[in-house]
Amino acid sequence: MNNRDLADRARRAGLSMRWRDAGGQIHRVSNESIRRLLGVLENHGRVERGHGALPAMIVAVAGQATALPHTDGPAPTTFRLVLEEGGVVEGPLRQVRGRTVLPAMTSPGYHRLQMGGAETTLALTPATCPTVAARTARGPARPWGVGAQIYGLRTPGDGGIGHFGAVANLARLAAAKGADALAISPVHAMFAARPGQYSPYSPSSRLFLNPLLADPHAVFDTATLQNASLRNGSTHVDTLRALENAPLIEWEEATRQRYRLLRQLYDERIAPAPPDDLHAFRHAGGMALERHALFETLHAYFTTRGARGGDWRCWPVAMRQPASPEVARFGAEFAHDVEFHVFLQWLAARSMAQARDAARSAGMRIGLIADMAVGVDPTGSECWARQDEFLVGASIGAPPDALSPVGQDWGLTTFSPRGLQANGYRAFVETLRAGFAHGGGLRIDHVMALERLWVIPPGGASTDGAYLAFPVRDLMRLVALEATRANAVVIGEDLGTVTTTFRKAAEKQGIMGMNVLFFERTAQGAFKQPASWSRNATAMTTTHDLPTVAGWWQGVDMDWRARLGQLAAGTDVPSLRDERENDRAALWAALATASARPARSPRQGRLREKPPVTTAGAAIVVDEAIGFVARTPCPLVVIALEDLLGLAEQPNLPGTITGHPNWRRRYPGTAATILSGPDMRRRLNRLRAGRGHE
Repeated sequence: MNNRDLADRARRAGLSMRWRDAGGQIHRVSNESIRRLLGVLENHGRVERGHGALPAMIVAVAGQATALPHTDGPAPTTFRLVLEEGGVVEGPLRQVRGRTVLPAMTSPGYHRLQMGGAETTLALTPATCPTVAARTARGPARPWGVGAQIYGLRTPGDGGIGHFGAVANLARLAAAKGADALAISPVHAMFAARPGQYSPYSPSSRLFLNPLLADPHAVFDTATLQNASLRNGSTHVDTLRALENAPLIEWEEATRQRYRLLRQLYDERIAPAPPDDLHAFRHAGGMALERHALFETLHAYFTTRGARGGDWRCWPVAMRQPASPEVARFGAEFAHDVEFHVFLQWLAARSMAQARDAARSAGMRIGLIADMAVGVDPTGSECWARQDEFLVGASIGAPPDALSPVGQDWGLTTFSPRGLQANGYRAFVETLRAGFAHGGGLRIDHVMALERLWVIPPGGASTDGAYLAFPVRDLMRLVALEATRANAVVIGEDLGTVTTTFRKAAEKQGIMGMNVLFFERTAQGAFKQPASWSRNATAMTTTHDLPTVAGWWQGVDMDWRARLGQLAAGTDVPSLRDERENDRAALWAALATASARPARSPRQGRLREKPPVTTAGAAIVVDEAIGFVARTPCPLVVIALEDLLGLAEQPNLPGTITGHPNWRRRYPGTAATILSGPDMRRRLNRLRAGRGHE
């Protein structure tokens, strides 16, 4: 194959053969990498639709005329639209510059479009996602919220892992302080038989929930739970108490104990007489729920039979196909285990629904903001069940840059663009619905993936990757449709390299970006004043992947990176510390400038000299940073619980798995008292004042 043919194939598949790095330098992807990626891409989405057939879905905007795709044969002259809510619209089609045009339709939804003997789904979307202003119209104050890692919340008797019951407690407390939102870490389903994989951003499936976050109190009373623990003996009770009191989550032991309790509750209390609500949940979950429960059962079975059993691609051939007779026979033989995993999803869904309702009934105008991971583990439930809709053979990550000279491989995979289109965007829509199901908002991790993703060929290094294009216009419109149906706001994590066209399109679609304190700087390095922050972004002091304000001020993140050998090429510790000292001076100058403006109460006065690099000095900076971010014109402010508590350690340090206790830190105090105390009260007052609360 010559280079021109290869380039043509790459273009048709959506692969870019060149890419520009953060410094503006152009790089070319090797022909070998392109060939290997094409080997994956061209094996997905091959659906024969027949002569003159329409695509599986056409995505259009309500109120706008729609140019329809070309089809073979004579152009149709009339259409018939069967509306989702009932009713039929019929009429003539127009021809405009050789294109068949459907007149403007006004009802958003998923409708059936029939014309010329062909039929497809017409997704009519609203112009934009719901806005924060629309969700929070009542009340004079501008909204703010708290961000929390669920697993880190403490509740007496939680067995060492935070759960949705703690989320409900925190939501009530935060609402009482004036918060309108509680942003939570991802709740996606993990692997019950792989407790060592606990990063919430590396899920088995984004369609289902992590049972470890379920609160047994959502179904069982306290006496039942206490008796179940006591029947397991004093050693079990002591183990649970030690896990609850530990400063870090011991995931493997805590997971083992949690599933032991849940299995006991299921076997003794549920299996003998399953409640009607569980039957209804299973029926509503349909084939997707059955296959997830089947996968969990199969995965546990094969994991005990060798190291390769954890990857369904290494199972016996028949077991790799969800619809095979062999899988059906396995499901019948192990029906009790399959039913147990259905029960786990039911318990998790009830728990999360109670947390959602607690936030709303407490007065939050937005409520829970869920978090959607950028991809899924290729060895997980979702890829096994929907192999034609995911790039199972490839992984995703990021190209080489200054912080990661060899690039990043996240160990995840993503949707197949062709597979999505061939199946009418089914997998994407269902993922969105799962994300919107229990809250008033959704944060989409690495939202730039709607436009393009760095895809790495099988067996390749991160440097062998290339950018893969996605049907961004259709995907953004579907986000708006599903957000509107859920009446939820959308936040796109847009930190990093973002194209200008994408940012403009996201703003037009009503997808908010993120403004994070550390990154809001001018070209000269000064920190931007609050007034210059975006009016289409959620403002934050930090994120789970960045240092806390206290940790940044004290250089805790630099200490970790130096200890783990994560310094960028050509950087030494002394020069890094000098740079941080300059950054501290720049931040304090910005805080001091903002404090001198009329928005600051006269009683507070002007800020004094820069605080020392100590715990006490960091506490002063945290106070000022929270007030600074609160005064921005951003429609929503979300402050991480880590910063409200003044903690120095961050939840996750990217680039390491075992060197840093990622996703293991627990918050001090319980979820029922965590917003108490003088430091917390002072910071919440700063936050409230900055958002206009009296």
